[in-house]
Amino acid sequence: MQGRYVILSFLDSVLTTLVISEFIYDVVKTIVVVVFINMVTAFMAEYAEERSNLDRIERALLVRRGSLLRTSLHRKAVVNALVNGLVYGAVSLLGTVITEFSIGLALIYWVPLIPIVILGIFGALMSRYFHGNYITWSLIYILLGLLASYIRFVLA
Repeated sequence: MQGRYVILSFLDSVLTTLVISEFIYDVVKTIVVVVFINMVTAFMAEYAEERSNLDRIERALLVRRGSLLRTSLHRKAVVNALVNGLVYGAVSLLGTVITEFSIGLALIYWVPLIPIVILGIFGALMSRYFHGNYITWSLIYILLGLLASYIRFVLA
């Protein structure tokens, strides 16, 4: 699994939880919804990518399309997609649980401080991955968190 998927799953789960936690009043339901959607989406995206790779191999070998579907290469593609979906789901679970249990601990108006601070720290850590400015990436993640929180506030 590529690092960008870990980043994406954490960011996606935190932002999604910030938006929908107001509307799903049961913490467990929020966690299940976010993690399930992220796992299925990740699996489908990964499987599509793996199938695309198999299609390229088939074209390079000049064999009929779909001829690799009953091979160990296809089984490996399915396993890779499942594993990546599970990793994406596990990171989503972490992000959702952290956000869900910290969202109401420190509020200033409509801004949940702890998830926003966590996003800022995560942005700084991710700046190393992107080889970017840590202040810029922290601000981007903080602004995304503020926007998600504001959407929750407006919709509520």
